[in-house]
Amino acid sequence: MRRVQAILASLVSVCMTGAVIAPSAGHAQTDDNNLPGQKNANRDITIEGWMRRAPHYPGLAAAYFTIVNKSHEAHLISGVTSPDCADIDAFHSEQEVTSHTASLFSHFTIPGDMTMVFPEGGYHLICRNFPDTIKVGDTVPMTFRYLGGSSTTVNFKLKE
Repeated sequence: MRRVQAILASLVSVCMTGAVIAPSAGHAQTDDNNLPGQKNANRDITIEGWMRRAPHYPGLAAAYFTIVNKSHEAHLISGVTSPDCADIDAFHSEQEVTSHTASLFSHFTIPGDMTMVFPEGGYHLICRNFPDTIKVGDTVPMTFRYLGGSSTTVNFKLKE
């Protein structure tokens, strides 16, 4: 067992040393709009969702949704925007929010053949500076951008 641990420790050490020595400029630049298996994300993924105002926080609305990836390929959400939100962050009702959790949906992978639910009480989106002019029953366009350049705009209905 010690031999296996020593080999693993050596491999980790070599990998870590290589990461430190290798200059960041050595990474190849990729064209995010021309990645194999990614250009059809908007056709492979369906999203349904709804929103409600945050009861004790004026100017905030929470968005809850379900994402279905019908493809065998994984797709990556690279951002979420809306003309009705000054900023959109990820939030979890029962966990500490950090800069990493807030930007969760700027680099979030949807595995192939997967349905993911973002419910009340779990991870969801927070829309900041949500306008008072949007009333219950109105819809709010939310655009999900994917690695590869495609996007999907979904209308989230505002509920009480």
